[in-house]
Amino acid sequence: MGYLEGGCFIIMVNFPDLSSLSNSSGIGEFLSLPNASYPYFWAWIIGGIWMIITMTLYFKEKEKKGFGNILSSMAVSCFAVLVLSLIGTIVGFISVEIMIYILVLGFAIIAVWFFSGKK
Repeated sequence: MGYLEGGCFIIMVNFPDLSSLSNSSGIGEFLSLPNASYPYFWAWIIGGIWMIITMTLYFKEKEKKGFGNILSSMAVSCFAVLVLSLIGTIVGFISVEIMIYILVLGFAIIAVWFFSGKK
């Protein structure tokens, strides 16, 4: 797996290549290639999308009203990320394990937002 060369330890990693795809492969199989070398690749991408949507909504609300509600921005972006991850699971590039993590975290944030409303 690894060897020492010139005082440096080098780790050999086998990355997938496009030669493993066949002519009948769909977009889901192509998009799942990064998962072969790092299983949480798309989880980080979805997390980044969630953070971008959350910060965009928060600062836009802060700009318009003078104050922002970060919890509502997080919950609204959870809805968008849940839809994106559901599509990714159907297409096949997000694993069911990652989808379960996203569902649990998303529903937890939405539940906190829903039950912490002002009266």
